[in-house]
Order: sequence, then structure tokens, then C-alpha cells
Amino acid sequence: MSEAESTEPQRHGRLDRHRDLAGYVLTPLYTLAAAPLVACCTALLADDGQAYPSVCDPVRAVNGCEERVLSIVAGHVLSFAALWLLQLVLPWWRGLRMARILLAVIASAVVVALVLRID
Repeated sequence: MSEAESTEPQRHGRLDRHRDLAGYVLTPLYTLAAAPLVACCTALLADDGQAYPSVCDPVRAVNGCEERVLSIVAGHVLSFAALWLLQLVLPWWRGLRMARILLAVIASAVVVALVLRID
């Protein structure tokens, strides 16, 4: 066996199945820390100065703003949690690094969409 063949990573099928333990651990942790931070910065930038969120306009007469906001928050939090856990369900193969990063970006977008939807 030549030296060039021994240094080339072995691929099983289409995916590189070498361990990517750092990416497997750091991507979900980064998502868990960065997504709320980006959402808070987005909320500060998108603040329109109103005391009442605009999503509460249809239920203002029956004083249902809290229920409306909590139902919106619950949907986005459950979506974020499912996407975040899906990052951990994926095996720690190097070939799945882009899929894990894509899930992290989508999960972060869900949190930012929550802020933009309520504001």
C-alpha cells in the first residue's frame, strides 16, 4: 500500500464516517447559546415602541393577549426544541457536519421568527 492511500480518509458509501465529536457537541451548544442572543438583539432592533404587541389586536377586546402570545411562543419553542434535539440524534460522522449546521441555522431562524412575529 502506498503512502498516499494510507493518509486518505476511508469512506463507507457516500458519507465520511470518521468521528466528528467536536462538531457533534459544539454545534448544538452554539445553537443553544447563540440563537437566543441573536433573537434578543433582533427584538431590540425591531422594537416599534408600542406597549402592546400587534398580534394581540384581534383579541384585545376579550383580554386574551397573554394566551395568544403564549400559544405563539409554545409553537416556536417546540419547533426549536425538536430541531435542536434532531442535531443530537444525527450520528457524529464527519459527513453529516453540513446537515447539523443546517439544522442549527433553521433552529436559530425559528427563534428569530418568534421575535419578529410577536413584535
